[in-house]
Amino acid sequence: MRISLVVATMDRPDLLRRLLDSLVVQTRLPDQVILVDQSRDDLSEAVAAEFSERLNLLVLRAPPRGAPAARNIGLRHVDGDVIGFPDDDCWYPVGAVERVHGEFSKDDHLDIFSGMSFNEKGVPSQGRWATVRQTIDRYSAWVTQTQYTTFYRNAVFEKVGNFREELGTGAGTLWGSGEETEFMIRSVDRGCHAVYDPSFYIHHPEPLSQFDAKTFSRGRSYNMGFGRVMKLAGYPVWFVGYMALRPLVGAVVSLAKGSFGRSRYQLIASYFRLRGWLYRL
Repeated sequence: MRISLVVATMDRPDLLRRLLDSLVVQTRLPDQVILVDQSRDDLSEAVAAEFSERLNLLVLRAPPRGAPAARNIGLRHVDGDVIGFPDDDCWYPVGAVERVHGEFSKDDHLDIFSGMSFNEKGVPSQGRWATVRQTIDRYSAWVTQTQYTTFYRNAVFEKVGNFREELGTGAGTLWGSGEETEFMIRSVDRGCHAVYDPSFYIHHPEPLSQFDAKTFSRGRSYNMGFGRVMKLAGYPVWFVGYMALRPLVGAVVSLAKGSFGRSRYQLIASYFRLRGWLYRL
């Protein structure tokens, strides 16, 4: 079984180096690493060249049309049986690739495998996470996966299609996130067997480590994307209300604790999830 990784990157050579450093020390190396570089300079390509003798590395240059578009470009060149999509600012703990290989090898019916996200201190990052191993469905998909923690059999893309390029970081639309969740929902709705295990994890910084104008802007875009995905996937009104109410309650709790930045962010999350859902298709 061959494992391919597709990395979309843009103007972050130092973070890309950290990711590649984590790949070359894996107990089982990935069989193929495809770097889709949307950078405005050659610095990321130069970083990749440092690893050309230690990884089976293919570098593709692409115009800056967003992460989902870059991943779809990478998919055209994949030769692996299992595919992962690490963010350029994540990094793999030792043994991660071997664990993925083991999960798919022992279960021929497993189509998708996902785990948690931890920051550099071993604390869960990037939102809420389920705490027990489980089969992923269209409701649990919101707390059991994100792009860089999820691995797919190649056949899933033959069955389901590619990522929606109007969703996600850098897409140039109102929808700054959600392409991986939309794809997961589409996959399980079409009968793919997806499993989440919190004992498996990938490292990623916590994006809410500080609350500033950039964080609030990202929160508007990301949560518009969440709302859009709920609309596209046809979720019932009660679930949309639940997804909007949770951060609203959190905002009240944060305010009572004197965490004004977090409270503001949670208010943004609540409002823009509804706004994204109400936006006409």
